Amino acid sequence: MIKTLVCNIPPLDTSRPPVAGAILCAVCHSQGHEVTARDLQWQFNEFLAQRNLMSQQFDAVFYDTALRFTADQQAVVDEFIDQQAGIIAVDNYQYIVISLFSYLAQRFARSFIQRLREFSSAQIIIGGPGVTAISFATAENQFAESLLSQNLIDCFITGEAEYSLPQYFVAGTGAGINNRNFRQIDDLDSLVSPNYSYYNFDHYRSPTGRREVVIVGSRGCVRSCTFCDVAKTSPRYRYRSGASIAQEIIANYEQHGVREFYFADSLVNGSLRAFNDMCETLAAYQFDEPIAWRGQYIIRNQKTVPQRHFELLARSGCRELFVGIETGSDRVRWDIGKKFTNDDIEYHLQGFEQHGISCLFLFFTGYVTETPEDHQHTLEMFPRWQRYVATGTISAIETLNILSILPGAPLEQQAREQGFHFETNRDGTANSLFWHNPRNAALDFPERLRRHLEMMETAMQYHWPIWNGELSLEIFQRALTEYHSVAANSRPPQKIIALKNLA
Repeated sequence: MIKTLVCNIPPLDTSRPPVAGAILCAVCHSQGHEVTARDLQWQFNEFLAQRNLMSQQFDAVFYDTALRFTADQQAVVDEFIDQQAGIIAVDNYQYIVISLFSYLAQRFARSFIQRLREFSSAQIIIGGPGVTAISFATAENQFAESLLSQNLIDCFITGEAEYSLPQYFVAGTGAGINNRNFRQIDDLDSLVSPNYSYYNFDHYRSPTGRREVVIVGSRGCVRSCTFCDVAKTSPRYRYRSGASIAQEIIANYEQHGVREFYFADSLVNGSLRAFNDMCETLAAYQFDEPIAWRGQYIIRNQKTVPQRHFELLARSGCRELFVGIETGSDRVRWDIGKKFTNDDIEYHLQGFEQHGISCLFLFFTGYVTETPEDHQHTLEMFPRWQRYVATGTISAIETLNILSILPGAPLEQQAREQGFHFETNRDGTANSLFWHNPRNAALDFPERLRRHLEMMETAMQYHWPIWNGELSLEIFQRALTEYHSVAANSRPPQKIIALKNLA
């Protein structure tokens, strides 16, 4: 029997088993392989604990491509990579399938694969969003191709592994195999379900202390928000039937005792029909212990959402929703492509409050068309909805993101057509974070950052919790430092001076 190893590369969330690994295990098993899973993030955390080292010190570097390990830290990482490559080589796998969750995994992956190549003769296959994602710190958009040209890997997979990986095993070539012309799968109900039996649930704990898994109910997104690049990797929106999603949840509850479920969908309610069918099935199922699920949710026009919708959400196990409010300005939200108003938000908040559902607001300031008046509307949002914070209906706001113009996002085309100017990095590449809109010239980067900080200050004034607020400030400090290095001489000095205490 063919022996195959599935590896997940740091950095990864350790509160739940990796869904990508569980999917890959299921795909390889369906091809008749003898499959083993190895979560290198969990292995690395254990490696550090045995040496009385704190994983947070290493996570800071994993999650910030501008940082580098100290000499002592790099020695630890190198020792771990040597250890793991040696352990893996002993089992004489024929295939090693490596999943990269994001571009942040590229640095570790390159070092690990280089060492693994020395230890093992297995065919090395890489895939996942991190394979073709662009690292804005390195401007490397040929990561997979460079590994292939150096003979460090045998194959990279783009698109959906459920199609391309079996094709590689059989023919070695095809759509999404060593190319970016991948094929999308239309019938998601026909796919194998993630198989978590290859992972030890005792290695993972969600914030509640209960077992949790990721559910993928759809691919792509039903909306086309201008700042988002989801359509680049998943051009068409596709979704599973509600019955299929509910059955996966029930199966994980029955087989593994999982009670917490996190949806990785761009929008859990992208298809209202599938979403309602799922909720109805879960609400009708007799769970011995209650389940809870969380996911990203789109606010819709209140005329299309009956009050019974909120009751159904609660009965199905919905406990928390992540909602991309983005701004307090209806006009700017409309420009972004989110077709709902503050009154629609209010309607949903009332429904959430009545049925014990909390929501976390996702925000950023400084959209390309935002005016001072629009920004004022955002500030006015905090006293307006303070009562929902007091009741716990609004659990927090997340303000980690500073608007970058991502390659492949609709906003990139708009920026090109309207002649946006980008500051350049030292290597001559355009910096997607430091853009200037000639039609809104006052909204330069220092002004965007000033507005963001004013928004955070106002949120705190009205006692809104800020999710990862310290991390937000760290991100802004690093961004401002970077801005000084590439653009300080060309920006209005009074704004630089006013923000200099952050750098």
